[in-house]
Amino acid sequence: MTSKASREGTSRVRKARQDGVETREAILAAAEAEFAEKGFELASAREICRRARANSALMNRYFGSKEALYRLVAKRLFGDLGAPLARLHEKAVDEKSWRAAVSEWVDDMLFMTLPTEKAQKLCAGLFRHEVTSPTKFHAEFKESFGRPVYEGLKKLLAMKVKDDEQLDLWASSIWAQVSVYALADRKWHDSFRPEGLDNRAWAEKVRDHICEQVFLAAKNAKGTKEAK
Repeated sequence: MTSKASREGTSRVRKARQDGVETREAILAAAEAEFAEKGFELASAREICRRARANSALMNRYFGSKEALYRLVAKRLFGDLGAPLARLHEKAVDEKSWRAAVSEWVDDMLFMTLPTEKAQKLCAGLFRHEVTSPTKFHAEFKESFGRPVYEGLKKLLAMKVKDDEQLDLWASSIWAQVSVYALADRKWHDSFRPEGLDNRAWAEKVRDHICEQVFLAAKNAKGTKEAK
């Protein structure tokens, strides 16, 4: 039969573990907000700890350094939101599913970069800082997160575009159109968005406009083929 002291000891261990998980997540959430708002260089470890209501010793214990914490934040924001985009081409098996996949790619990118929800807003902020003020991790992030998403788009477009030069033009054009929204701040979005539309509704209209041009070009341009 388990003694009272043993049960109390087990309870304390479980509580300590739970407290540790909650503290770690609090630090991560605080770091996401701090890095998204200020970028890596201007972000403060002290401010991250203040936001998380944790001390610096715990931050060092769980993450080791500001650099390691930044890498983990980037993986959570870029990786979790971007990974599905890299695999969308797997859904395209005919003309209808190809169009649906293209629309989904554009929609997800716009949804990820427009400040519509917290996770997307944080991702957009981090993306904006990395593009406008690249850190020493920029090349690493580009290869780990940016390139797979871009190559996924090219694989999707390659189902229609035969010419390699045209394929590069198509991919870079679509990428540029959706990325510009991530590089703009909230005031820029608000100043150009029509009155009466929220970010989500406006993103849908932008998506439809981009896709309409892509589908029209695919239908009329040389060097394209029907998706199988």
